[in-house]
Formats: sequence, C-alpha cells, structure tokens
Amino acid sequence: MAGLLVLALAAGLSLPGTPYPTPTGDVWVETASPGAGKPREGVGRGVIEAPPERVFRALTDYGHWSEFMPFLLKSGAAPQADGSVLGEHVMKLPAPAGERHYRVRFRQQVGGGTWKIDWAYVPGSGNVKGHHGSWTLTALGAGRTLAVLRLYTDPGGLTPRWAVERGTTETIPWVFHGLRQHVRRSRYDGP
Repeated sequence: MAGLLVLALAAGLSLPGTPYPTPTGDVWVETASPGAGKPREGVGRGVIEAPPERVFRALTDYGHWSEFMPFLLKSGAAPQADGSVLGEHVMKLPAPAGERHYRVRFRQQVGGGTWKIDWAYVPGSGNVKGHHGSWTLTALGAGRTLAVLRLYTDPGGLTPRWAVERGTTETIPWVFHGLRQHVRRSRYDGP
C-alpha cells in the first residue's frame, strides 16, 4: 500500500479522501461512482467563512456562476413557473473537450437546518454527455458554513474517462476558492 501511495504522489495523482490545499483553506475531495461505465463523481467538503444564508444567496444567484466557477464562460438564468431555474452554460474545457454548451435545471430547498441546491443537465440541450451536481450547506458555528459539493461532468467526445475524473477532482478545490471570494461581494449582504 505504501508503494502505491508513493507512486500516486510521484505521478501527481490524488487518492480518494486526500485533502487538496487551496490558497484560503483545505477542501477534502473524494470520488463516488455514479454507475458503471461513467466517470466518477467528485465530492468536495470545505468550510466557507460566511453564514449559510449568505452562501445560499450567492449560490442561488445562478446568472453569476461564471464569476467563480473554473472553465465556465457564460452562466445565464431564467426562473421557471414550477420554481426551478433554467441555466444556460458555456464551458471552455482543455483539449480535447474544448467548448461545451448546455442547459441545466436548478432546484433549491431550505429546511431542517440545511440549504440545498441540485442541478441536472437538460437532455438534448447541448453537446455534453452528462452533467449534474449539488451543494449542501449546514451551519458550522457562528458565521461559518460546512459546504459539500457533488460534481459530475461527462463532456463526451474523445476525452478519456481518467482525464475527466482527474479534472473534476483537481477543479473542486478551485471551485471552493472561487466561492469563498464570491460570497464576499456586497450584493449578498442582507436578506
């Protein structure tokens, strides 16, 4: 086992459950299987130095996700009659994936001390094979939030599964870093 750990570290790969340092704190990243033959889903856990209500306001401002999400060039948002929000996304991924455009449907709920946002790819709306995720927020003392991000992206095309998985796990800490900066914006002050 120690030999595998040394090989993984030497290759620059991460093992499930390995904390990734970011400029403003640690994020615990692991992976989970969404089903046979699919890239693994990334799961990140970290602390945001802001109350969950403020973090939730920032996250439900879907039209501004491109301000903190790596690779996301465009993030539009259109509220729907059923309470969901239809998001229009354009991502610029490294080669060979390139530009990806698609729609996602966001749903959010608050209750029982938990703030939750889920999103899922709208089938046939773009050039990705699959995309979904969620944020779950809980209070962690005064003015702090424990945030859990689940992120699954399958860009399709020629990108090997191992590269998609590695890209997801390496991107999650930067998502947290961006969100930690994003929640400080004055537009998220107050109720």
